[in-house]
Amino acid sequence: MTDDIISYTSVFEPSISITIVFKGNSNYKDLEPIFEKYGYGFYSPSTKSIFLDGEVFTDNDELDINDLRFVEAHEVSHLLFGHDGLHSNEDELDADLGAYVLLKRKGLSTDRLENEFEFRHGIKFDKKLLVRIKNLL
Repeated sequence: MTDDIISYTSVFEPSISITIVFKGNSNYKDLEPIFEKYGYGFYSPSTKSIFLDGEVFTDNDELDINDLRFVEAHEVSHLLFGHDGLHSNEDELDADLGAYVLLKRKGLSTDRLENEFEFRHGIKFDKKLLVRIKNLL
C-alpha cells in the first residue's frame, strides 16, 4: 500500500477487488472524469474491479467508513447483478437494495442508505422492496 492508492479484496465478495485512488496517484487525472460522471465510484465488469475516489472520502468531513462500505456494497451489487454500461434508474434502485442486503449480512450500518433512499429514488425505503432482488444475491 502507498499513500496514493489502497487495494483490497471486497468484504462482500472475495472475487471482486477494490481500489481506492487518491490525487497523488499518476492515474488519478485519467480517472477523475469518470468519477465525476459516475459519482464516488465505478466498476469494471471485465476485471471485476471497483474503483473508488479516495478524495471524496478524505475531503468530506460528513463521510466516514460506513459511507465507503455503502458505496462498495452498491458497486458490488451492480457487478453481482450483471449490470453493465450506463445504469438505468431501476439498476440503481436494485443496486441500493443489494447494498442493503450485503451491509446487513456483515452487520454494517445501513443508516445512510435508508436516510437517503427517498432522495435517491423518489420513494421511501421499505423492506418489502427487497422482493425485487431476492433471487439475485
